[in-house]
Amino acid sequence: MSKLKGLSTLELGRLRVSLGYGTHKKGRPLSPVEVGTLLRRACDGGHTLAECAEVIRIDGTGLARFLRILELPEELRHLVDWGGGSEAIGFSCAAELVRVGGEENQRVVGKAVLEHGLSSKEVRQVGQLVRRSGRSVDVCLREVLGMRPRVEKRYVFIGSVSDKCVQEALKGRPQRVRDAILAAGVVDVGLRNAAGRLGTGTFTLVGDEGFEASMKEVGKGVVEQRLRAFIAGAIGE
Repeated sequence: MSKLKGLSTLELGRLRVSLGYGTHKKGRPLSPVEVGTLLRRACDGGHTLAECAEVIRIDGTGLARFLRILELPEELRHLVDWGGGSEAIGFSCAAELVRVGGEENQRVVGKAVLEHGLSSKEVRQVGQLVRRSGRSVDVCLREVLGMRPRVEKRYVFIGSVSDKCVQEALKGRPQRVRDAILAAGVVDVGLRNAAGRLGTGTFTLVGDEGFEASMKEVGKGVVEQRLRAFIAGAIGE
């Protein structure tokens, strides 16, 4: 078997490069969610994950995690990256986030990952506390953060892309292209010390005190409006 039903030759090639051994994280053309989307399409076409692994030429161990992260709320999926970073949720962390259960709980913990740099181990601890104790996710988060010798604070801003035509256009752009558009928009608006990720219906910015100060200078409402306009202009809508 050399092909996967439902995937083009180009898409299969991108899967192989993104999942191949020795591939540098920055050199992967697909995000984890984009990998999961292609694997889901192949599975919907009748393939098993074992068959997908054979065609992609990798060990299939762990492929199910790529499908699992598709269960996250849409506004969190664009944040998932291979190695995380201040503006992203790492793949291992995202896999644990799914296990927290409940979309609202996942949103709360996902935001905490960005604000406090939660590790996958800490996300797992939060999920275990929620399931075993029956307490609210906020209480469990505070308990896990309280175990740290020092809490790092980041500032998170989540904006929306409300125009349906822009949303549809963004769906056709790879994550790395969307993120490049947002990065250019951040510079255009004049925000400092900010990194971000652009989804199809939302965008997320993360930064330090300098970022928070520049947000106040420009005005949060103005930032959202200007970034929406920049994104629309960048994709020709």
